[in-house]
Amino acid sequence: MSQVNIKISATTMEGVGVVDPLVTVEIREVNPFPRPVKNFTIRNFDSEAVLPLDGPEGTNPTWSVNPTFSRFAPVGGNFFLPIAEPNPEFEFPLTRMPSAWKVRFTPLAALASPRFDPLKKVVAVSNSVDLKNGPPVGDLAANYDAVDNNAQILAKTALLNLFSVMREEVDPIGGVPWFNYVQKIVRLDQERFLAEVEKALFDNVLTILTGLHGEFADKGYSTEPPSDQALHTPNIPPQYDFRSNLIQMITVKIAYEQGDVQLTVSSLKSEGGTIYLLDCDMDEHLDIAAHAADLAEHLHTGGTNPLLMHEYIVRDSAQKSVSGVADVDLGYVLV
Repeated sequence: MSQVNIKISATTMEGVGVVDPLVTVEIREVNPFPRPVKNFTIRNFDSEAVLPLDGPEGTNPTWSVNPTFSRFAPVGGNFFLPIAEPNPEFEFPLTRMPSAWKVRFTPLAALASPRFDPLKKVVAVSNSVDLKNGPPVGDLAANYDAVDNNAQILAKTALLNLFSVMREEVDPIGGVPWFNYVQKIVRLDQERFLAEVEKALFDNVLTILTGLHGEFADKGYSTEPPSDQALHTPNIPPQYDFRSNLIQMITVKIAYEQGDVQLTVSSLKSEGGTIYLLDCDMDEHLDIAAHAADLAEHLHTGGTNPLLMHEYIVRDSAQKSVSGVADVDLGYVLV
């Protein structure tokens, strides 16, 4: 009887080998007779494993390899011909399942300099931060290391994700990272932050929008229909009274991985003049139909899970790294 040895290997979005306490692998015949062939259980999987089994006799079937990882999203669609390919190798790039991971934050004082200096500067003056869905944070500097409510943890993770992206993505007009315009954070949630920003951010976003069919065409920028404004106004904290004070709201989307980073900037009347408020978030999909599906799902989940955004960010870092391994410091790790 012939022998088949199936090698499976798996990497995280960071580009390193997957470690998982429990992996099961189902080998199935899909043609000509759909049936199970063999099941394997792998404990303490570390990067790769070889699965030996008896080969088929007298037929030329098609087999499928279906691994299930306890801490990573399912993968499928892996077929081979065991007679022609008795030693197949399958490599799986895996995405974490958010429910299987916890966030371990770097303390505020220990965040690396100079990378996190702009964030620390903003955090220091953000003394009245609320949570769109959950208990308020209050003084962000004083309470940064103390958050333990799940909604606050998700919001803090989202803030660090967005800071990382906005630090690395550069305003094509001002020539500085987008985060440089942020002055004070006023609201967090699991997929966005809102902040008072410099007028230059509003002006530069407006310039990009007016040049979408000219200077900024085909450079990864887009916008959204005016009807979507209704999706953003509920994000504005009540003290800004957008119903009475909103002057103008504009949005630019910056392509990022399979989705985008969205900067929605509002000008609002205030006693001291005009305030400019940024609503910054990340979307999973640029495709309109897929994004519509995201919005429907977010009605039930509270928004994009920041641990999924983590996966996009570290994959982007790995793709840009010479070593193929992500080297971005997000101010937290997943454990």
